[in-house]
Amino acid sequence: MSASSSERPIPRLAGVCGWPIHHSLSPILHSYWLKEMGLLGAYVPFAVSPKTAIEAFRSLKQTSISGVNVTLPLKGAAFKAADVATEEAQRLGVANCLYKSRGQLVAHNTDLEGFAAPLIAKRGVSRLQNGSALVVGAGGASRAVLGALLSMGVPEICLINRTDTKAEDLVSQVHVPSLYALPWAQRQEAVLRADLIVNASAAGMSGKPDLDLSLEGGREGALVYDLIYTPRVTSLMKAAMKNGMETLGGLEMLIAQARPSFKLFFGQAPLTELNPSEILFEALRTGHR
Repeated sequence: MSASSSERPIPRLAGVCGWPIHHSLSPILHSYWLKEMGLLGAYVPFAVSPKTAIEAFRSLKQTSISGVNVTLPLKGAAFKAADVATEEAQRLGVANCLYKSRGQLVAHNTDLEGFAAPLIAKRGVSRLQNGSALVVGAGGASRAVLGALLSMGVPEICLINRTDTKAEDLVSQVHVPSLYALPWAQRQEAVLRADLIVNASAAGMSGKPDLDLSLEGGREGALVYDLIYTPRVTSLMKAAMKNGMETLGGLEMLIAQARPSFKLFFGQAPLTELNPSEILFEALRTGHR
């Protein structure tokens, strides 16, 4: 039974903001869900200069855009531009999602959920609570990783970064007994006792040098979780497989963090059976963004 024109829902517009933004897979991901679920709406990329980002984000309240995802290097500006922030955004001090609610611009962060969901599906919380984790990197992605691991009760978390002081500073900010930093020079020692190794740095991304970390001597059956998704299988993941370790790629996190954003923007959660992995893999393979 078709609805009359007066009853038809108004199409919703959302998007993703970054600088640059042409590489983002988010429009492909959200457009797939919109099409498969038969929802009226569109999700498009917006190039936003860091110099004018706060002003641009605040202007969202004067538009018909329901919300935007925010990627590098604009997550800090998105947090500052908002009228209010959710608990998740406050914990990290950055926002990867802005949406409108009751006339206010709300800063939110879905990276915690995005990182945790694939990890829990792969490992289970009880196993994580009985092991140790090694996190590489001390930027915004690392904050989300640490927040998720701490909330899951991982008893020992070691943080390393190529610049030692950045890792030390982040540890002092978080200030919990289970989290400590090791010097970059001792990174191989950290690998030996880790049940979970997370690459939250940009090392290994297409066009950037590989992560200078050997997995030799690491625990057999340990899980290597690389948050990078270009390329689909990173050098670190290949090394993990050679050393009898399990792997998780960044595409799983991209999809998991997009699910709650989609619900905020379009009013419905993506159906769990709608898995966009193959479409995204094909986009990566062909170089189409």
